[in-house]
Amino acid sequence: MDTYDVAVIGAGPAGVMAAWTAAKQGAHTVLLERETAAGRKPCAEGILSEVLDDAEMPPQNEFATNRITGAFLYAPDEKRRVRVGGEGYILDKPAFLRSLAERAGASGAELVFGARVDSVSRQDGAVLIEGRRDSQPYSLKTRAVIGCDGTGSILARQFFPRRNYPVIAAFQYDMTDCQLEDESKLEIFIGHKKAPAGYIWIFPKGKGTANVGIGLKGSGAKSLLDKFIQDHPNVFNHSKIERSQAAPVPVGGEVEDYVTDNMMLCGDAAGQVIPLTGAGIHTSIVAGKIAGEVAGAAAKEGEVGSKRLSAYRERFEALWGEKISNSLKALESFERFSDDELNIITDFLDGQDLVDMAHGFRPSKAVGLMVRHPILAMKVAHQLIS
Repeated sequence: MDTYDVAVIGAGPAGVMAAWTAAKQGAHTVLLERETAAGRKPCAEGILSEVLDDAEMPPQNEFATNRITGAFLYAPDEKRRVRVGGEGYILDKPAFLRSLAERAGASGAELVFGARVDSVSRQDGAVLIEGRRDSQPYSLKTRAVIGCDGTGSILARQFFPRRNYPVIAAFQYDMTDCQLEDESKLEIFIGHKKAPAGYIWIFPKGKGTANVGIGLKGSGAKSLLDKFIQDHPNVFNHSKIERSQAAPVPVGGEVEDYVTDNMMLCGDAAGQVIPLTGAGIHTSIVAGKIAGEVAGAAAKEGEVGSKRLSAYRERFEALWGEKISNSLKALESFERFSDDELNIITDFLDGQDLVDMAHGFRPSKAVGLMVRHPILAMKVAHQLIS
């Protein structure tokens, strides 16, 4: 039976980063991915430039398919749109993850694709992982394990109670021949009639191609997205759907605990997603980077346990904990506003307000609203203090 210092389950953004930083610490590291290649989960694929900074990966033509210089957010009635600043990219996510995985491999991590994990158990202070690869059983032991295997994480199901773990349905089309006004701008559409407690996105990939998707609470994602496309013939009249994908996205904030003994969770498995936007690439990259570094160093020094591995949680919380909790509050607030109220709110917003709102409402905005719309301002203020 093979023995490792660190085993990482899942080759998403968190997993490939964790494998890289653990291996950099000199830890004997293995990355297990059930798919035959990384990046199968649907994703809008939009990132800000600082994501690549935190990944320590400069933009490359292979995976940075389109340069983005901002976004437009449309009110529910689409009579007003707000310009949001920000530099970033649309990724070819599979190519991006492949580059990160190759870097992990070059640093000494063993990459095993097509490896399904069927069970995880404790054995003599270590962790026993068993599964199948190419229809053949395998097993390995590891000093520490990092679960980066998404909403259905086997590690989370067996060892981490996720009592408050709501997910939304995300559904996306990859489309060609779209007539887009500006391929350097993301487009985001809100409104409960369009996407209850969610939003619709158009993320241009260049040359008329785009990721067109919807995230919402409840059912009917495909039918609502189809209706949106039908209602915007100026953009989609000649478009073709190349592929459709669906996946759950956690929007309830971080799970109660994601470090126990010699086990850790990262990314979607830990609820490390910005609830208001459903964005998880950046948080996952940071979480995986920290978790791998902490686990790798601890395993090499023979000190794997909650006391030592809790440094991962402390460091991640200092960077992202408040942002995630504030964004959850903002999401819960938005859900209570009607489309008519959201139309009014949009009239009072500027681009920086929207950036701030992704991380929670600003009290100053409630005060500003109160001058011209007292009733709505009181409702916003109530959300802030409740």
